[in-house]
Amino acid sequence: MQFGTKTEIRDSKDSAQSLAKISLIKSLEYSEFKEGQFSNENKSLKYRILRPEKLDLNKKYPLIVVFHGSGAIGSDNKSQMGVLSKMWLLPENRKKFPAFVIAPQFPVRSSNYHLDTTRGVQVSESNEYLDLLLKSVDSLASAENIDRSRIYVMGFSMGGSTTTNAVSKRPDLFAAAINISGISQFNNNENLLKTPIWMVHGSLDTDNFPQSNLKFYDEMKDKGQVLFWEFKDKYHNNIISAKLVDALPKWLFNQKK
Repeated sequence: MQFGTKTEIRDSKDSAQSLAKISLIKSLEYSEFKEGQFSNENKSLKYRILRPEKLDLNKKYPLIVVFHGSGAIGSDNKSQMGVLSKMWLLPENRKKFPAFVIAPQFPVRSSNYHLDTTRGVQVSESNEYLDLLLKSVDSLASAENIDRSRIYVMGFSMGGSTTTNAVSKRPDLFAAAINISGISQFNNNENLLKTPIWMVHGSLDTDNFPQSNLKFYDEMKDKGQVLFWEFKDKYHNNIISAKLVDALPKWLFNQKK
């Protein structure tokens, strides 16, 4: 996949095999993701963390931060465990892509939207909970066997928006980012020039219209490291297919600071 390119994909009907794989991922038991909580003097943020299956203390491993959509807002420390988190439990991913995976749960929206009247699209902005998460990831990287040159971030819907917010705030932290069906941030684009960003959106998405991410791609394609997959026949809630799940870890693990 080449930066500065937009790929249009027509995939109107997922195969039975693809649907079965997504169903399998959703059914996976996630007790290997251990519970934790980040806190400062004002706020706290629950999370779950998966460590490499065979942790070698003499090695450093990538860290993948996974942001959830608005439907998982809460404090049960369970609802955030969707496909993008649980996919890392697949035996083939545990073997081929050993990593730390952290899935925080935000008690309020992690990203809010407003209209950019100049661009004519929705734009996103984050809050103090993301600030807490970013500082905590720094601490986690120091405490665990984490390779700081391979810290990745990805998310769906509100989590896709938060992915872009996170890179905008801390471009030094992340080696690559994947924004799936999110809303972009534009007021700090200079911070986004050096981070590889893969954007994925469905043309038929009416929850988060694709125009925001398409506008971001258009503004960044000639000067940043951005690529776009546009699924011409996909909506919001059917965008995560087996094709995408198979491609995500391969692309992430090819990126390094």
